[in-house]
Amino acid sequence: MSADQQQLSALLSHLTGGANHTPTTEEIREAEKQLKPLLKKKECIPALVGLLGDLNQSPSIRQISAIVLRKRIASHYPSFAEADRADLRKTILQVLSTEPERSVRLSTCAVAASIARVIYTDGDPVGGWPDLLSYVNAAAGDASIEAREMAYSLLCELTDTVGDHLRPQFPALSQMYSGALLDTGNPRVQCAALKSLGQLVSYLSDETDEGEGNPIDHFAGLIPTMLNAGVECQKRGDDEEIMVLCDVLYDLVRCNAISVVQHMSSMVAFCAAAISDENLEMTARDSAALVIASYAEGKPKQLGRAGAIPNILDMLMGLIEKSSDSASGALFDSNPTWREDDDAEADEDFDGPTATSMAQGTLDMLACHIPMAFIFQPAIERVVVRLKSNEPAARKAGIASLGVIAEGCSEPIREHLAEVMGHVFAAAADPDPQVRECTCFALGQLAEHCRPEILEYADKVLPVTFGLLDDANAAVQTTSCYVLEMFCEQLEPAKVRPFLDGMVRKLVQMLETSTRRSVQEMSVAALAATAVAAEAEFTPYVPGVAAMLEKMMSTKDEKLIGLRGRSLECMGHIAIAVEKEVFRPYFVGTMTCACDGLTTDNTDLHEFAYAAFANLSKVMGEEFTPCIAELVPHLVKVIGECNELEEAEEKDQKENADLQNLAVQYLPSPYEQGFNLGDSDDEDDPGKFIMNVRTALIDTKKAAITAIGEIAAHTGPAFVPYLESTVDALRGVSGYWHPLVKAECAEALPSLLVSSIAANHNGKVLWVKGNTDGGNPMSEHTNSLCSAIMGLLTEMIADEEKEVVAKACEGIQQTIELCGPYALAPVANECLKRTLDLISLLAPCQQDDEEFDEEVDDHDSFMTSVTDLIGSFGRVMGQQFSQFVPGFLPPICNFCKPTRPASDRAMALGCLGEIVQEVGEGVSEHWMGVFFPAVLSGLADGELNVRRNSAFCAGACCKSFGLLPIPQYPQILTALSPLFVLEKAGPSGGVTDPAGACVDNAVAAVARMIMASPENVPVGQVLPTILANVPLRSDFSENETVYECLLGLLHMNHPDAVANVGGFKKAFTDASSPGLESVADEIKVKLTAALGAMQ
Repeated sequence: MSADQQQLSALLSHLTGGANHTPTTEEIREAEKQLKPLLKKKECIPALVGLLGDLNQSPSIRQISAIVLRKRIASHYPSFAEADRADLRKTILQVLSTEPERSVRLSTCAVAASIARVIYTDGDPVGGWPDLLSYVNAAAGDASIEAREMAYSLLCELTDTVGDHLRPQFPALSQMYSGALLDTGNPRVQCAALKSLGQLVSYLSDETDEGEGNPIDHFAGLIPTMLNAGVECQKRGDDEEIMVLCDVLYDLVRCNAISVVQHMSSMVAFCAAAISDENLEMTARDSAALVIASYAEGKPKQLGRAGAIPNILDMLMGLIEKSSDSASGALFDSNPTWREDDDAEADEDFDGPTATSMAQGTLDMLACHIPMAFIFQPAIERVVVRLKSNEPAARKAGIASLGVIAEGCSEPIREHLAEVMGHVFAAAADPDPQVRECTCFALGQLAEHCRPEILEYADKVLPVTFGLLDDANAAVQTTSCYVLEMFCEQLEPAKVRPFLDGMVRKLVQMLETSTRRSVQEMSVAALAATAVAAEAEFTPYVPGVAAMLEKMMSTKDEKLIGLRGRSLECMGHIAIAVEKEVFRPYFVGTMTCACDGLTTDNTDLHEFAYAAFANLSKVMGEEFTPCIAELVPHLVKVIGECNELEEAEEKDQKENADLQNLAVQYLPSPYEQGFNLGDSDDEDDPGKFIMNVRTALIDTKKAAITAIGEIAAHTGPAFVPYLESTVDALRGVSGYWHPLVKAECAEALPSLLVSSIAANHNGKVLWVKGNTDGGNPMSEHTNSLCSAIMGLLTEMIADEEKEVVAKACEGIQQTIELCGPYALAPVANECLKRTLDLISLLAPCQQDDEEFDEEVDDHDSFMTSVTDLIGSFGRVMGQQFSQFVPGFLPPICNFCKPTRPASDRAMALGCLGEIVQEVGEGVSEHWMGVFFPAVLSGLADGELNVRRNSAFCAGACCKSFGLLPIPQYPQILTALSPLFVLEKAGPSGGVTDPAGACVDNAVAAVARMIMASPENVPVGQVLPTILANVPLRSDFSENETVYECLLGLLHMNHPDAVANVGGFKKAFTDASSPGLESVADEIKVKLTAALGAMQ
């Protein structure tokens, strides 16, 4: 043994110890000190190779020698002469042939792969290492199980390093793999081949070629054999191999190669069977579920058309039914306090997936991604069947599944809400506590995702939920609080008023008496939502609630951090509810507690503090300005911090820690290498980073952006000195890697303009529609700021994430409506082009692996922001927009097709109406070709919102196009007439009354026709209908149009108006009622004057 070998052997022995000796800390430190410089010299390589091949050394020394050699060989190998390199390669192959220990052989495979990487990527791939591939071929055909296993393990290692250079061998490799996978008598060989082939197939799955000739075609035919091997592993209960195969399938389900796609159904069937197999570990079953979820996300139409959805739904709901775990979905899975409460009561902790959480997570992915044409009907049918079952477990699964699909299937659920809510209310009275618990979860999900329609059921939901707050089951109590939180935050005071006192008292009682922190936190959240709903009517409760919350906001107990944050959040919501005058006595105390939270290391508490700053700035306005001198620089710093990426190069402290870890942990396989030896070759790769996603820090950054935007919007000129640093900070995150941060940035940017406008324009820029020829109405400061903001937002509407694009569209709309056409002018061409790409479904965020199919593609909610922006272009540009309209009309009209979802059709018709309303005669040439056919088709639609927007569009066209539409008046009136007999939701109407809104828009359409050409409208026939339908009940924005028409008829002494003077008196008297808030005061003044003239 050479001196170098002796020294290395001694040092490695000090690190690992032996059977009868555990090295001391001092021994480890001394060994570290001596080992690191040795490994930097090329002489360490032959010494390590010598130790590796010396069977007199202990297996642990040989194992660690192989691991260290793998890490060092790449940097030192090029410095050796060719003869020495050849000797190294020969020795490694000899070790592979003679090493008796499996773990050492497998580690040596990694050494061979590292050498191959150098040869094929950094050296001369022409010469290559033919002996290595020959060795693999020979070993794969060897009679020894150990040799065959090693051959496939070596191939597995080679895939990542020299996969591209194996391509000439693909036909031969395919035959090798086929034989090994069929070798059911030797599980070790079969598993090694499965891992190796899986690695290669995953490596090739990124190939984008969908046609013939894709390299993966060589192996796609082996997918059935791989699945059969997986079935054998399943029978043996080999969880590790199942997870390996699922990792491969995870990559394959996103592959576009035709040869792979044809096996998708078999892959889904295998995963479904694995998910259902109770003999497998949950981690293995969860891996299979992840494959189906990934398939649903990546190729939703393909999975839907495959016809597998009904069976998958049966399997998932069956799992929820059989499981005894809580089925309250993500509510508790995402609540750390609930988990901590459960851990405190349980005998042991378990952080892994459960059958219920796995099933619900997969079901959620299906509902959110599979087109409604394939998912909704089979899902809701299975839900209803279970809800009608005599078995409590089935009813639990049904109502829990309804809650899970509420987000993804919100649109069709809203359309069938009456039927759905009947089942929900029945489940709320179920004698089984798990059913009641899941009912609360479902109610909360419906309240969150089925707005505004769900709010019509407040009178039924609130009493049911209020009663469940008294439930003996803690989970039912907590989910009831969740329902209140989701439901109340959207309600008007009148809806909450009958239950307000009882709810507040009950929530306070739960907060004071419950021993579960999760119940306390949810109670505080529900109190906050109740306050927001009650508005000023919450005022009598403020002193008592605030006194209780102040104690919680100032607690130092680490276990109560969550409750402390929730209390801070609640005070912010109370401030919003009761406004400045009432909240002023509590402002300083709340700010003090919020700022104190920033002195802790708890990012959750920071997030709550920033949310409080946002709400308090809204409420206190200029009274908040004394806080901004210290607060804004802090927020700018938080926004600008980049702490999600860490360079992979380890520092000395990390080096030492890793070596100590190596010293006490003998690693039996190369797949369990959890250490790092300082400046090893793996870490020396330039530009290599480790992504450390810290969700809490992302949420904190997002909250800081929200806070600074709100502060800018509400503190007036005092914020101007901080605009430059704030813009710089937001510019820095406008291209951030996480979409939530970018979206928040897009939302905050327009708010910065408010302070400049307050300082330089007395709160309002006096811009003129379409006027860019006169002087710019913006000051130099506002114009400069506006240009910076519009530049950033225009870039962001080309983002790859839809939520970012939606917020960017809204931001551009807000900015140009604040500052006028001069705000748009510098970026108009680019902004209009990118918006056209969006409405044409050609933008980066709309690129998909699957082709667009209007028969199954669902409404994309972010498109509403796009069409709103198009309408805003007309509002700001006026006639200047007319030259661009011809390009926008065809893609907008594509959304009007009967095959599109109702929400798309309504959205498109509303957009057409806005274009006409704002651009007017500039688009009249498209009346007969575009607008009139769209209006007639929309008015005949079966969906109320489509008919409503069609009525609006019809009226806008008749008003804006002058004489042009008159020949079509009879057809339009005929198409409008069925709308007047629609049954409204009730006497009060409101925003959730689609029938009432439909009637209101029909009334306004006829009013516009009368004002445009009274002589061409049968006023005597339509006037009684108009008078019978005022005051309007839902769309109060049309009040001005309707009453302007009626007042005009009186002013001109129209004979039909004179004949209906009694109807006018009643209508005007009703509209002028002091208690009617839906009619503006200025309109009431005119109506009152008209009443006086009619006396």
